[in-house]
Amino acid sequence: MNKNVAFGLIDAQRGFMPAEEGERLGLPGFGELGVPNGERIVPKVNALLAKAALEGLVTFTTQDWHPENTAHFSAEPNFNTTWPKHCVAETPGAELNPDIKLPTGTKRIIKGTEVLLNGEDDTSYSGLNGLDPETGQTTKEFLKENDVKVVILGGLALDYCVKETALDFKRKLGLQVAVVTDATQPVAQETGLAAIDELEKAGVKLITTDQALKYMEAAK
Repeated sequence: MNKNVAFGLIDAQRGFMPAEEGERLGLPGFGELGVPNGERIVPKVNALLAKAALEGLVTFTTQDWHPENTAHFSAEPNFNTTWPKHCVAETPGAELNPDIKLPTGTKRIIKGTEVLLNGEDDTSYSGLNGLDPETGQTTKEFLKENDVKVVILGGLALDYCVKETALDFKRKLGLQVAVVTDATQPVAQETGLAAIDELEKAGVKLITTDQALKYMEAAK
C-alpha cells in the first residue's frame, strides 16, 4: 500500500438501500432511508474495490452508526437536519449491503455516534468525522499514516455524505479527490445536480468507473 491512492466507499449500508433490495435478499434493515436506485452502485463499487486491492491501494468504508435516541432522528423529519430513524448502531440497517465484497484489510470507519440535542449540530455527513471503532484512530490519522494523496469516492448518497466527505477531504486535508459518478446515487435529482455543481466548483474531479479503474492501474 505505497501508491498514495485510496478508494473510499461511503455509507453503502442496508438502511440507505431501497426496501425492494431487502425483499430480494430476504434480509432486514433495508429501506430505512432508502436512496432511489441505491442498489445499482454495488457492481460498480465491487469492481473498484477489487481493482484497488489488485493494485495494492488503500481501501476504506464509512458507516453511519447512530445512537437509538438522537436529534438526528425525528418522527416528523424535515429531510434537511432531521431524518427518519436509520442505521442505528448494531442493527441490520447499519450493516453494509451483503453483496459488497470488501478486500482483506479494508479500514472500517464509523461516524454519527454522537447523541445530538439539535439536528443542526450534526457532523456525521462527512467521513472525515469518523473513527476506527476498534482502535479509535480517526479518518485523518488513517489517511496520514498511509500517506494518501488521492482519494476516489463512491457510495451513498451523492448529495449528502459523499459530497460532504469529498469537500472535507479537498478543503480541510488538501487531498486530490475524485467522485465516481456512476458509483453513487443522489437522494433526489435536484439536489444531486446541485451537489455535482458544488463539487466541480470546489475542484473535485468527476469521473466514471472505467476512468477510475484505469487511474488505479496506472497509479505509481
